Amino acid sequence: MTTTGIVFQPLDRTCEIQNAESVLEVALSNEIEISHSCGGMGSCTTCRVIVESPIKDLPPRNELEQDIADMRGFAAEERLACQLPPAPGLVVRIPDSFDPDSST
Repeated sequence: MTTTGIVFQPLDRTCEIQNAESVLEVALSNEIEISHSCGGMGSCTTCRVIVESPIKDLPPRNELEQDIADMRGFAAEERLACQLPPAPGLVVRIPDSFDPDSST
């Protein structure tokens, strides 16, 4: 199944990208709750999502996200929703709870 939006799991909700610049913006504009205590500036890591789409299809992390991923030991599929550009067909899982010292 091909979609023009982003699928948010475990909600199984597909949301259109429209003019959003990040996965976080898509979520918030569709009333999907993703923590973002720094306001989407990429400094708190509370907007971490798990990408369930093929990782090879993702753009590389920007410098800010890469620095945080290195510091926190993120796995390749862990991304910051505020830094990840939206893409048609992207599937992300919103973790039940966030432990910044955990990689899952």
